[in-house]
Amino acid sequence: MIWIIVPLLLLVIFGLYVRREAERIRAEDLRPRIVVKLKLAGDGMATPAELHQRQALEAEIEKRNIGTIVDAGSGDGWATLQVGVGDPNVARELVRNLLRERGLLDRSEISAKPSA
Repeated sequence: MIWIIVPLLLLVIFGLYVRREAERIRAEDLRPRIVVKLKLAGDGMATPAELHQRQALEAEIEKRNIGTIVDAGSGDGWATLQVGVGDPNVARELVRNLLRERGLLDRSEISAKPSA
């Protein structure tokens, strides 16, 4: 009898965990987003050095609690990341300051992602 109850209990606990995580992710998806684009040296994908630079920027955005990275990639000569934020205007200014500190401001664009 216990061999039936234990797996069922584990299944219920796992289901509750998955449901809580899904609700958290949905809540993050509803937050406003800003889009940060960095011009790459070429017209294609990011080089390993450019990828490392973008990932370091992502880590710093999250470390400073500016927002949460919800999507990132590169192509067509741009490295792009979307940041879920509380206030897009404040976040844009904080990201602009971060880009300035890293010497990336002159080859970047920051915009608000239109609501779906």
